[in-house]
Amino acid sequence: MKIVILCALCVAIFTGCSSKTPEPQQSFKVYNTHKHASDTLFYLASDDVAKYAPKTGFYPLAHPLDAFIARMELIRRAEHTIDLQYFIFAEDDVSNFFVEEILRAAKRGVKVRILVDDLLFKYRDKKLASFAQHPNIEIKLFNPTEYRNTLGWISMGFDLGKYGRRMHNKLFIVDNSALILGGRNIENIYFGADPDDIFIDDDILAIGPLAAEASNLFETYWNFERSINIQDLYSGKLYSFEYVEKYNNQKYALFIQSQYFKDLFNRPLYNDFQNDSIPLIYGKSHLFYDLPKKILDPVEDESTHLEKHFEDSYDHVSKSIYIINPYFVPNERAMRKIAELRKNGIEIYVLTNSLATNDAISVYSEYSKYHKELLKLGVHLYELNPHAMRYFFKKKRYYKNKLPRTRLHAKTMMIDDHYVIIGSANLDPRSSKLNTEAVAVIDSKKLTAINEKVFEYFIDHKNVYKLSLEKAQKKPCIATCIPQYNEFDVVWRTTKDGKVLEYRNNDADAGFFRRLASNILRYIPLGNNI
Repeated sequence: MKIVILCALCVAIFTGCSSKTPEPQQSFKVYNTHKHASDTLFYLASDDVAKYAPKTGFYPLAHPLDAFIARMELIRRAEHTIDLQYFIFAEDDVSNFFVEEILRAAKRGVKVRILVDDLLFKYRDKKLASFAQHPNIEIKLFNPTEYRNTLGWISMGFDLGKYGRRMHNKLFIVDNSALILGGRNIENIYFGADPDDIFIDDDILAIGPLAAEASNLFETYWNFERSINIQDLYSGKLYSFEYVEKYNNQKYALFIQSQYFKDLFNRPLYNDFQNDSIPLIYGKSHLFYDLPKKILDPVEDESTHLEKHFEDSYDHVSKSIYIINPYFVPNERAMRKIAELRKNGIEIYVLTNSLATNDAISVYSEYSKYHKELLKLGVHLYELNPHAMRYFFKKKRYYKNKLPRTRLHAKTMMIDDHYVIIGSANLDPRSSKLNTEAVAVIDSKKLTAINEKVFEYFIDHKNVYKLSLEKAQKKPCIATCIPQYNEFDVVWRTTKDGKVLEYRNNDADAGFFRRLASNILRYIPLGNNI
């Protein structure tokens, strides 16, 4: 029960062509049909997964190549089912590779179900409906707009309360036996395969009981009334299945010749898969998720929210909280909880995006309002700098010495050197009130220690700005400076090429127009108390 209470703490603190419209269902059902995980893929572990039950075995996938390898190998080892649930399933090298692998699995008799949020999936109905012609492949889109393509954006604009609420979950389930969950979508930038842009992300491989919980989650979403079969949405002429096969195979053949793909074979995890000897770390765990009905209910109704399960939570952290999250927007309730924790001596460490790396300026602008208050409370604030991991990426031959732009996308917490919380949830109002999310809570000191080492690696002075609060220096403030409210300055410090760089009250080296936009948006409430 303590694992539930600790998860409660974290969520409670930071939440605050043509178209057909199917008839709505008369009832909503939460599925609990999978009582146990299948042992189909237990053989992949270096030891006996079954003997550890009810614990699940875990392998961290912080490295983007490991995240790719795990998905590739699970598809290749699938015997019965592949269930995928994602916010983004793009059309690029990585996604085309997985589509081809999925097609090969379907041909050998594996049943494949793919559930993707509709928001960023438009304009691809014909191709996906053509792909779903295979008898072993089903594709559904979550919460589609009344009109497809361009008109879909218009309908969303007129009914944001309905169509602006999205499925943000990210799950990869094979044979009800193995699971990957975390922050990654299916797209080049999440796997280190884009030479110009990369998300620092995190997810985890789980083999054992947690897979059954994920399968129940998937069934609940798959059978929800706003999960619509792609072939019910697209009624135009389809490509022939032979054309789809030829197109995918051509893309696949090119990708497997790339240096990126060749680098996969040098990773220890690849050899572990080949030898059926993955060294898993075992721990008790539980999966928490928003019910899909959340998108239909008023935002004030929290009965379907994952935080509904978390109560009486604030007295059970004894030492520390580490937070890695790209969109960190505390509200007033969160600030009161943070103040209470700090009063009790709890150390709080936060790694998030800087203005320079954030792809949502309005989110950063809202968060920046709390800089001074957080620092006064003694919260350790770190923001990713745009040069992060440059020494790491410079060693990768497939970048040809061109360093990619780096952004943070991981959503992970560590509590009291004991618990890891990982999933899809951002710490912002959209995740807590509008979108659906899923997170796993894992009780494992060893896994927590590994994640804390990753955190320490990320916050190296070459990769982040360390924020501090220091006595103000008198100087004129132009449009790109943060307004002065008291005698303190927020100071950002980082190291580049051996030199210490310092910025005062101007959101580090984000550039003139980003700083200007951020300052303007400071006066427009994001609505983090909705």
